[in-house]
Amino acid sequence: MAFNSEYYTEKELKEIQNWNIIDTHNLVNRLRDMWQYNNLFIESWEIDATNKENMVLMLQLHTGGLRGNEDIINALQKHKMFWTMWWWKTERGGHYYFEVDFSKIGFKPVDQFLKEQKTYRQYIYKFKKKYDWVKVSQNKRLVRVKDLN
Repeated sequence: MAFNSEYYTEKELKEIQNWNIIDTHNLVNRLRDMWQYNNLFIESWEIDATNKENMVLMLQLHTGGLRGNEDIINALQKHKMFWTMWWWKTERGGHYYFEVDFSKIGFKPVDQFLKEQKTYRQYIYKFKKKYDWVKVSQNKRLVRVKDLN
């Protein structure tokens, strides 16, 4: 089924639909760039209700009745892995909520990562490009070894 959008090209919407789930951190960045009106795209980090040591990204996407935002949601719904893994709930009126658990795609808090890799903070910062990073707060980041495939 082809996309029919006044705001985005079919290529842009297919890109969202086919985005590699392992690269969700960059998909969130892409969605933020595309979303119309920043106040309708809300991100907050919270402690995971199941695993108290884990932080999850709570993502709220409110369409505001804007066709372009609705087109993005339609593309996300067609991305079966994204929707299955991260969708939390939908509320009437174009309100979509996602709970993105980066630990499910290999990210770990830096301290845990260092311990498991038996390395030092200075090393991973010196070779930053070998790693994927997600910023949780000013002083907290998640990290994983970059997938080179």
